[in-house]
Amino acid sequence: MSMVEPQRILIADNNPIMCEAVARWLRAQGHEVITMDTGEKALLALRDWNRPIGWLYTRAALPGLVDGWILADEYHDMHKGRVVILAGSEQRVSARGDLVLKQPAPVEVCHAIRQALAAERATAFVAAQVEMRQAA
Repeated sequence: MSMVEPQRILIADNNPIMCEAVARWLRAQGHEVITMDTGEKALLALRDWNRPIGWLYTRAALPGLVDGWILADEYHDMHKGRVVILAGSEQRVSARGDLVLKQPAPVEVCHAIRQALAAERATAFVAAQVEMRQAA
């Protein structure tokens, strides 16, 4: 079981094998996972205020009018400091700090998500320590 608090994670990928492999791993870690195969469906999930998305993994190129970059922009409207994990044609970090993986295997996506969750947890821990010191 994961040491990270369970999260609601959206996977937007039109590759069913990738979607299922990543979703299975995340569910085994105790997370709630939603999978969508088009950007339009994923955008609707991101805008569902009754069931907010905590984290996003998306393919940069998705079928339809809404691609992964549009999803990342929408996601950042709610989560300014959180990284989005994207699958793309080249490995890089975007201008917003999102991690783009070059045609990743499911294990690489899972590893990147695990690192993002751990980094968020470490940042929250440090912030809590600073807050406690300031209160003292």
